[in-house]
Amino acid sequence: MRASDWIAVLEANYTLDGNEPRWLAGLLECIVTQHWRNSVCAAFTFDLSATTISVRDIAVHGPPEMHHNVRATVEGLSADGIDRTYRTGRAVGTFSENIVGQLPDQEAMFRAVNAGVAPDILGIIAHSGSGSRGLSLNLILDAPRRSTPAEQRRWTCCAAHIGAGLRLRAMADRLATLDAAPIEAIFDGGGKLYDARAGAMGQTARRALRRAVLHVDKVRTAGRREPDAALKTWEALIRGRWSLVDKFDSDGRRFVAAIRNDPRFPDPRGLSLRERQVAEYVAIGRSTKEIAYLLGASPDSVENSARRAQAKLGLASRVELAAFFAPGGIRARLAQVAVADDVLLIGSADGLSEQRLAGVTSAEREVLGLLIAGSTNQDIARRRGTSANTTANQIQAIFRKFGVRSRIELMARLGTS
Repeated sequence: MRASDWIAVLEANYTLDGNEPRWLAGLLECIVTQHWRNSVCAAFTFDLSATTISVRDIAVHGPPEMHHNVRATVEGLSADGIDRTYRTGRAVGTFSENIVGQLPDQEAMFRAVNAGVAPDILGIIAHSGSGSRGLSLNLILDAPRRSTPAEQRRWTCCAAHIGAGLRLRAMADRLATLDAAPIEAIFDGGGKLYDARAGAMGQTARRALRRAVLHVDKVRTAGRREPDAALKTWEALIRGRWSLVDKFDSDGRRFVAAIRNDPRFPDPRGLSLRERQVAEYVAIGRSTKEIAYLLGASPDSVENSARRAQAKLGLASRVELAAFFAPGGIRARLAQVAVADDVLLIGSADGLSEQRLAGVTSAEREVLGLLIAGSTNQDIARRRGTSANTTANQIQAIFRKFGVRSRIELMARLGTS
């Protein structure tokens, strides 16, 4: 890969002009110009459910049939192929290291669809962190190989900014003016504060944002000579809450808007927003270091959030936390429904047939539903108006009736029966 401008790729993610197809095409054009000159590549946005993946918009640099190849490859993926490629594992990797020798049927499908076009692919997967939206960047390689440490390091950082860009795209129509609600602070390029509201009103927040505004401008110049240092320090989120985006008024004056853009997950059920964010990223295989970069938090903060989530849910380890929030698990098959002022999760699974629930009392069924939805013991007690001891006894009764000893065993039993 030639020496190139990584900062330009980061900046391309924060363009708010135009619709999603135009944004996607602009991002790919920037990547081609800076990194993949005269080579074939494609990028597409996707929606991911517990069982399927669907392609939204596609941009390609190469032969027109690449559009068909992208859709045919995605449509030909098995459940295991979707999991391994889009739901869990590393954000950056080649087809050879992720699929070859591990999923023979997926390897055969890929070869058949992409014969003569893609001997191998370096794939970069970015998740929005809010809902099911994601983006896949596919850089075509001329021979099979593994991803290099530099590619892993640099493209993983880029994926964090792509995810932030996807969240911004989802609210682009609400960001047309500088007084838009998601914009919580406005600076000029020199760091002078013009306005602060909502979460940016505190002195600590304003100082942190001003430092970030000045740092970004510095990175845009000196950082281009030291891309690894720049990528490491240009945060996708400031203090886990804001993305910085250039905005211009009618006179062409440049401002920097601090937009609230943290990943949102519905129905925390007793977990704090940060604990839920960390749990969801743990579930898709992100390391502590990667999560810290994604959320603009320290590694210690990420570890503490993971431990608190484990404790609140009665889980014994990070492995159990990942399994509990697994993107393909029983919880992911629940639908979110708003009823009055409450947000409920509803759904069905083979393991929840009436026959399987025989012997489970109506009160225990209520508790079981909240357990599946991810409620902490404290949250279950609050929602049902019972004591902590009563809730604990009901949970233990449910465990006995299903022949399990923990939440994670219960989820596995319900998800596979």
